[in-house]
Amino acid sequence: MPTEPVPIPPTLPPLAETDTAAEWEVLNELIGRIYDSVLHPERWNETLAQITAALCPLRWESAFILWESSNPPRARFVAASGLAAGLQEIYTAVYAGTNTWSQRFSRYPNGSVVDSYDIVTRDEFYETEFFRNFLMPYGIDRLVGVLLDRRDGERMGLMIPGPGDRDTEKLKRGLRILAPHIQRAMRISDRLASLELAAGAARAAADAAPFAIFSLDEQLNILAANSRAAGYEAAGFIRTAQDRFAFTHPATQKKLANLAAGPAPAGLAFQAVNEAGVECPVLAARVSRQSAQQIGGFQLGAALVVTMGSTPGETPIVEIDRVAQWFGLTPAEARLAVWLAGGKTLQDYAALRAVSLNAARFLLKGIFRKTGATSQAQLVATLARLPAGSGG
Repeated sequence: MPTEPVPIPPTLPPLAETDTAAEWEVLNELIGRIYDSVLHPERWNETLAQITAALCPLRWESAFILWESSNPPRARFVAASGLAAGLQEIYTAVYAGTNTWSQRFSRYPNGSVVDSYDIVTRDEFYETEFFRNFLMPYGIDRLVGVLLDRRDGERMGLMIPGPGDRDTEKLKRGLRILAPHIQRAMRISDRLASLELAAGAARAAADAAPFAIFSLDEQLNILAANSRAAGYEAAGFIRTAQDRFAFTHPATQKKLANLAAGPAPAGLAFQAVNEAGVECPVLAARVSRQSAQQIGGFQLGAALVVTMGSTPGETPIVEIDRVAQWFGLTPAEARLAVWLAGGKTLQDYAALRAVSLNAARFLLKGIFRKTGATSQAQLVATLARLPAGSGG
């Protein structure tokens, strides 16, 4: 199973047999490498090599972390060091979840450091096809492993195999110290991956929006912006120097500053104006600010969300319930008003809601009567100029 022996780096000597201070120096170095691998997952293979180099007896040069299941039989390698080419594929295809080691290791609780000599006798193991056809050519008949986690019928373990005629007490002693750190590091890594996926999905959704979106703090510093944001600066509606948001039109900027200074939650709809006198609908909302605890205090999130749209197809989404409250519309009328304000057609609305075109026209007459608008274009302009608060 091993390839070539992994050289011991000069900064990380083998674990001392009797010198407690030297032993802890080595373990502390390994713990640091484990947590460093959380931020740099590509380093897990190197970290496993460091663990085997520092803790293992001679000819114990392989280590791997894998998720494994017996029903159905399957395996997925997370990291590996010192394995010959093709062994991961052979193990996954033929022996995953069905071999004696895998099945008997699974009985132990998370965090356990288990020696295969304690769960199966050598004579019994020598009779297995797993040993005779897979391990024997490499001189391997023993395994020291750590059960790290269980999830959805799978179990994750750190496995270190080698020949049985070596003293493994130093290895097991070191793994008992490292095991909780590896478990913690894996959980942190999962959490970071989940957060990154969620953030990626949020960024993709924001970039797909047909208008610009800005998240700002109370000082109007830009915390995030979608891909359409740059177009509004190029068109002269805003400035983003030093990552600080500002409307180019002073009166418009004053509205935003007043909103930032006010209580949350609150919203404001108005028109931004560029130097050429072109108007752009804006919807700004002051939100209840979230915070995340970090070492040394808290990190604060967005205090304001600003959306901008310069054409009917890019008109910001106006909340249906607020439109209904402002103008005394029924829920159905408010839905249609927001739909039309987004640049959509009456025919599309009728098809989407599975109503007749006459029924949609009837709703539109009510909207025009209550808002004072006489056309879809005027309705868009009316909704874009809605004042803050709940007036009608």
